[in-house]
Amino acid sequence: MQSPHKRDILNDTNITLHIPLDEEKEDETITVPEIEPIFAPGGPISRLLGERYRHRPGQVEMARLVRQAMIEGRPAIIEAGTGCGKSFAYLVPLIWSGARAIVSTANKTLQTQLWEKDIPALQRIAPRRFKAALLKGRSNYVCLAKLREARQQLALPGLQNDLDYLLERLDDTLSGDVEELRLFGPLREAVTTGPHDCLGRACPQWSDCYYEYARSQAEQADIVVVNHALLAFNVTHPILSPRPVLVVDEAHELERYVVNALRLTLEYTTIAGLINDPVVTRHVPDKLRQETVQLNHLLFEELAQRAPRFERRWAMTDSLETGQALADRVHRIARRLLKAYPPQPGEDEESEENRHHQLTLEWADELVLQLRALSSDPPADQVRYCEESSARGNGLERILLCQEPIQVADFIQEGIFAPIRRVICTGATLAVNSRFDYFRRLVGVPGDAIERVIDSPFDYPRQALLYTPYGLAPQYGEGEEEYVLALGREVWRLLQASRGRAFVLCTSARRMTQLYELISPHLEYPCYCQGTGFSRAELLERFQNDPDGAVLFATRSFWEGVDIPGEALSLVIIDKLPFAPHRDPVVQHRQQWIVEQGGNAFHDMTLPEAILTLKQGVGRLIRTETDRGVIALLDSRLNTKGYGRRVLSSLPPARRVHHIREVRAFFEQEKPEEEQSARNVTIQADG
Repeated sequence: MQSPHKRDILNDTNITLHIPLDEEKEDETITVPEIEPIFAPGGPISRLLGERYRHRPGQVEMARLVRQAMIEGRPAIIEAGTGCGKSFAYLVPLIWSGARAIVSTANKTLQTQLWEKDIPALQRIAPRRFKAALLKGRSNYVCLAKLREARQQLALPGLQNDLDYLLERLDDTLSGDVEELRLFGPLREAVTTGPHDCLGRACPQWSDCYYEYARSQAEQADIVVVNHALLAFNVTHPILSPRPVLVVDEAHELERYVVNALRLTLEYTTIAGLINDPVVTRHVPDKLRQETVQLNHLLFEELAQRAPRFERRWAMTDSLETGQALADRVHRIARRLLKAYPPQPGEDEESEENRHHQLTLEWADELVLQLRALSSDPPADQVRYCEESSARGNGLERILLCQEPIQVADFIQEGIFAPIRRVICTGATLAVNSRFDYFRRLVGVPGDAIERVIDSPFDYPRQALLYTPYGLAPQYGEGEEEYVLALGREVWRLLQASRGRAFVLCTSARRMTQLYELISPHLEYPCYCQGTGFSRAELLERFQNDPDGAVLFATRSFWEGVDIPGEALSLVIIDKLPFAPHRDPVVQHRQQWIVEQGGNAFHDMTLPEAILTLKQGVGRLIRTETDRGVIALLDSRLNTKGYGRRVLSSLPPARRVHHIREVRAFFEQEKPEEEQSARNVTIQADG
């Protein structure tokens, strides 16, 4: 849920909000030494890495560009292929310059790499001492007040042993970070705080608060590592003092996180949370509370009735009278709270009781604004829709009512690029055909930005094969069953050739399930499927450590942020080009907006999005200089459609083939010599 401040942003596209900057610091000159000697053979990086050192021209080039952007006070967009070593390429100019900076990442793997490996390593060789800090959102830290409350609740008997054990482990950690403590599920929910129950300075545990300690450490640090979610939140609710440099790694994800930060949402359980709040139960009559619950139930029943079959999202374009009535009841609750506990002159506003009441009143007021916005006709530059997910529970709990902006480029430009001139955007998938036009439009990059595409150092023509067969154009409706069977046969042949060791990446959960059920019974290799009881981390661990050549069937969440070097992953199969679902209401509204601006929806949005997503999926295969494998794109439109050339030219330059026999020959080359000899004897005997 968002605060009224965010709601105002979402409903007023002209509002200008940004991270306030100290103008004197922003105009201050940054001096960065020459980069080449630092990365040269025999230099500081070489001595640090020892035998692991490789001189990477692409890494040096990227570091030069970061240096240039810092000195000239300009933004930069740098696509650096896998293996370039981009984290050192931007960290070294930051550290050697002494500039204060924020580094933002999208996934936990890279954040952990920066915090636990790269930054500590560079601290050993840096020419000056520097302090680094890791900062996450409040809900990522144990709340000592909630921990105390949970240990006192008799309703949590199943968690008591876990809570006692957690208390012991907290003695050995300074951070209170739930990831570091490996807290999940109900235990994590019981000991972390949300946006409506943090008492702030009124909390008796304030002086020992893990989150506040992390904030204070970040404030003092030279380099702060955050994630994109916190970066987006910081634009509207500044929690970090301004820094003259911002590095956005995995920058292709920035737009999505900003949209998430500005999205209005309403869950079925939200009203129940307010109604059952102790402050509400104490001061609001049961009749009003019951009416509110009934209207909430009626609203979500109406939303569910509009859901089309087989669609995860559906548009809500008209006003919702039941939602307006629900907003009215919540407004009455807010008035009851204000009347029951009006501010008193001279009263200690920071007392724990006062703070509890104030938080609940603010929550109710915020919910009124949100309900009114979600129940009215959405503005032309926003889209309102419902989304259904089993991850949220059963029945009506599965439904989420949302409203979000169609584009956030103006907001990002005003909130990030305008106040912070030195914004370095980097990642492995930012360019389409070596151009950044799409990324620029998406996030509002200024026109004076430095641009460069730096190729991966890997030898793709030698290390990888790109297989694009004919006869597999996706079919829907009448011909779909036959198409799925043909697709399944092709996947089975590929898995036989690779001896397992494969990802089967699908563009939809439905196709993933179809292929898994069709193929896995006929494979001799261990098969894992997303959504069958294991977490993402558990699936990856099982796949990577399986000695028998496992196969993992998965959807889009496995297309990026996955790093499995070596033979365990030797084949990446992608079922078809990852075009966005054309019936998705968000996609439809964005396409319509582009057309109204005079653009071409397919070439300006649909195709670039698919290419960048495909680059992410393809990037799972070759992770080191010694990796070897096959990328199988099972969509014959690559061979027959005009846009196929545009897609292929954006992918790594692997050797391209069209016939399964060429894939088999590629994998035969990696078999041991004795196995090859035995096979040759067999072939001669058969011949």
